[in-house]
Amino acid sequence: MTLISVHNSEGCAGRCDARCYGATHPDCDCICGGSNHGKGLAHAIENTAAHADRWMREYRERTGGGAWRFEIGEIVEQMKLWQ
Repeated sequence: MTLISVHNSEGCAGRCDARCYGATHPDCDCICGGSNHGKGLAHAIENTAAHADRWMREYRERTGGGAWRFEIGEIVEQMKLWQ
């Protein structure tokens, strides 16, 4: 399940999904910057709901702005409503 993704004119440029929050290896290069890495789905949903806006802003800054489109997973959006 994808929790947050970033897209450009060529398609998906990065995302945080099960490869990150379910990881058992030490390296992470997704949009969460390692915050969800190996933490499990429940923790990653809460974490993404709390930090998605900052991650989007930081991603734009790291990449020099640009025409990025971000998508937040439906389950994360639902969590944000309850916070």
